Formats: sequence, structure tokens, C-alpha cells
Amino acid sequence: MKRSIILALALAARAAAAQDIDQLVVGLGPYGVELNPYMAIYSHEMQVLDALYEGLFAYDPRTMDPVRAGAESWKKSADGRTWTFTLRSDARWSDGSPVTARDYVESWRWLLSPDTGASYAVFLDIVKGARDYRLGKNKRPDSVAVRALDDRTLVVELASPAAYFTRLLCHMSFVPVHASLRGRKVWDPDAVVGNGPYVLESMDDRELVLRKNDGYWDSGSVAIPGVRVLFLDSEAEATARYNDGEIHWLMDMVDTDALLATSDIQYAPSFGTGYYLWDSGTGPWNDARVRRALALLLPWERIRSEDTYYAPTSTLILPFSGYQSPAGIDSAQPDEAQKLLAEAGYADPSTLPTVRMVVPDTDSHVANARLMADAWAEYGIASEIVHPEEDLPIRDLRKSGFSLSFTSWIGDFADPAAFLLMWTSDSSLNESRYSNPEYDALLRRSMSEEGAARMATMAKAEALLLAEAAVLPVYHTLSFDVVDTEAVLGWFQNPMDIHPFKALSFGTPKARANVAALEVRP
Repeated sequence: MKRSIILALALAARAAAAQDIDQLVVGLGPYGVELNPYMAIYSHEMQVLDALYEGLFAYDPRTMDPVRAGAESWKKSADGRTWTFTLRSDARWSDGSPVTARDYVESWRWLLSPDTGASYAVFLDIVKGARDYRLGKNKRPDSVAVRALDDRTLVVELASPAAYFTRLLCHMSFVPVHASLRGRKVWDPDAVVGNGPYVLESMDDRELVLRKNDGYWDSGSVAIPGVRVLFLDSEAEATARYNDGEIHWLMDMVDTDALLATSDIQYAPSFGTGYYLWDSGTGPWNDARVRRALALLLPWERIRSEDTYYAPTSTLILPFSGYQSPAGIDSAQPDEAQKLLAEAGYADPSTLPTVRMVVPDTDSHVANARLMADAWAEYGIASEIVHPEEDLPIRDLRKSGFSLSFTSWIGDFADPAAFLLMWTSDSSLNESRYSNPEYDALLRRSMSEEGAARMATMAKAEALLLAEAAVLPVYHTLSFDVVDTEAVLGWFQNPMDIHPFKALSFGTPKARANVAALEVRP
């Protein structure tokens, strides 16, 4: 037999096997998943939680445009401030009880409560009364302009028009939470009640298992009966299991050198950015002159090398239709740097405290940290490079103190606000503790504007953030997955790198490269 015959037989065998598959297997890193949608912050968590919970709107799997989910219909007032949503009559919790407008009211009040500490609560500041309640300035939950007229009618009054409101409501942080879970600090996997297309069957430190929710209003559109998410420590193991056909989709943890089906690699520009941030709440890094000065001493053309990054950048937000990011710091300017340091009281740069750099322990991050340390050392500025220990998230290490650190952010909805609201003085996502009244005022002003005027105001805010070097962008992110899109149908590349399990189905797998390479001789 020749190779073509082997290929045909392999394809036929895999196609036959595909008909019996009742579980999608996804390979993930050793991260675990936060089950509380109000406390989850990572993109891989959003992917899983999207299966368990559903809000008023969801993402179209191809375009990422908002589509109706829990909302059967909606309308808004002529001034764009009052939105009225009619919920689906057949929307149910996984315990069989109906999802009501009151569930949204009570859930969003809990989301906004200062005691909850929800990371994304700031994004609901566009709702009238939400910001003051979130900050504890008004302790009455009913001061938030969200009310239930009856079981199926939810009314939301905004502080100002927000054309992006339906996009925002696609985000996982604005789903309703079952009454049995509101107020809980720790969620037991056995007690999770959701309203999405899948229910949680089990979860431990090795895997998470979902099964189809037969009580879901649109269960007829859910093609895959179950999903198993593996928490893997080894790239070699993950790749081997993918090569063997056991794993259908690797979200990360892949050894590209060992991957047989390289055509399954899916990568594309995404609405995300990797950047350095200062601890802008601690002196002297709380002085914009100091931050900017140290940034102007760095060799940015080497830090943002095209040999290292596919999309190096000096801007925070990936440009898109209607929005153009302003330029950030893109080259060393030592004369201006020394002038700024002198103005800030550091004419002798060696009197600055040691710069504590908290960065991941990878080749590119270590190389960049050394470039920075060497550049500052030329001016007598001391620095130390610190990496998180195994199993310690870098976010947790930053809590013990840092001067400069690296992180990345993926915008959760296609609007500049998805990035810029993070940096307001009172934002629960403001890890850098950046604070500038002018910046805050620009963001507030943008809330009352629409169209080109709003985009221009937000560009001014981004320009201020970059000029003050609170954030130092390095690259725009690329989504990276490994999946055979002929075997897993409904998986589309998109800027958000979100692929709802609900939209997926099994097709006919391609023959694996190791199978195709065999040849049987007579």
C-alpha cells in the first residue's frame, strides 16, 4: 500500500471515531479556574465560565458582536440612558428554577458591593449610582439604578449614554449569580448553580469536567455533550497527548518543536497588550517625572525587538476602526531624562532607591530586565530582578512590593474603555495605583460623549497615561491555540480569542502527520 491509501484509511478511521466522541478535551496550563465569575480575571477562566453562566448578551463566535442571550429583546430611551430588557421566559437555573430580573438586580448589587471586591465592578460605573455605591459613598443598594418591574422586565438607567453597553454586557462579570451563591467568599464546585449551556460535573487540581445542561433554553443548539479541561504542568505531555489525538484543543502548554500537525497552530492579532507598569502609589515612582525619566533612559528599539515580538508597540490599545492610539515613548532621550530627574530632586540619579523589577522567568523577560538594569546602571541607578517561584502567580508576588513589573491585558470588549477604565484612581483593576485627576476627568467626560468626540477624548486619556509612563507597552498580543478546525467546527479566530463551547461541534479530523508518514510495503 502507498501513503495515499494509508491517508485514506486513517481519515476514514478518525471520521468513524469522531462519530462516537461525546467529550471535547481541552489542554490548559496548571492554572486552575476561579468559579465565581465576579472574581475571575484571566482569559482562560472566561472561556470556561462562559459555559456555566450566561448574561443578557453573548459574543457571536465569529465576529464577537453582541447577540441576545438571556435577553429576549430590549429597547432604550430616546436619550440613550434608560434600557429595558425583557428576559427569556424559558431561561432556567441548572436547579430548574427560573432566571428572573430580580436575579440580575441582586447579583449586580453584590458585584458592586465594596465588600465583594470584584475586579471588574468599575465597568458598571456607567450605571447611575453604581460608582458611589461601589466606593461606599452611598451604602444603599437601591441607590443603584437597576430595578425589576416584574420577573421578566429589567430596567437599567445609565449615568450617561453608552453606545457600547451591549458589548460590555457580553462580559462574564455581568452574568447573574444564583441566590445560593451570592455573598459566598469560597465556592464549592459541588454547589455551583449556573444558567449556561453546561453544568459543572466535577473539578479538582487535575481536571474540570462539564456536561450539557439539558434545561438550558437553547440546549438544542449545544452539539457537544461534555467538555473536559485538563490542567497540565508539562508542555511535553500536553503536546504528546495532542499528537495522539487525546486532546482536541490546546489553549497553551505546547512544544511547537514536538508538535506533529503544525498546520493546527492558530495565531492571530488579538485585542491585548503586554506592558510594564510602575507601582505609581509608592514614592518616588508616584512622581510622573521619575517614571518618565527612567523610561527615557532605556533602549526601546532592543526591548521591543521584532526578533522577539511579532507586534512590538509603544501604544496601549491596538488601533481599530474609529480609534487611533497616540504614540508612546519609543526611544531613549537621556538629556530630557536627566532634566526630569533633577526637577524631581534626583540630580544625582544614584540616590534613587533600588528599582525592584518583578518579571516572569522566561528568556525574553530576563533579557529585557537585564537591558533595563544595564541602561540604568550607566547612571548609577541600582536595580534587582525578581521572578515568581513555581506555582506563585506574578500578580501575587507584586503584592509583596515592586517598583516595575510586567503583565498583559486582553480587552474584554471591543472598546478603548476596556483598557482605559483600569487606570482610573478608584478602579478595582488599578494594580499600579496610578492616580491623576486630569485622567479621571477625561474618562468621566468620555462617558457623556458618543462617536468621534468620545474616541478623541479617550485618545487624550491614553496619551496622558503614556506620557506619564505609568504604562510602558511592549507588544500587542497574539492569540495562540492548537486545534484542528476541521475536527472542531465552529472554532473561529477572533481578536478576543473567545470560542464558546456552545458553538462548537465535531467534524472530520485530518490525518495526523505521524500516521500519514507511515508506508506499508508488500
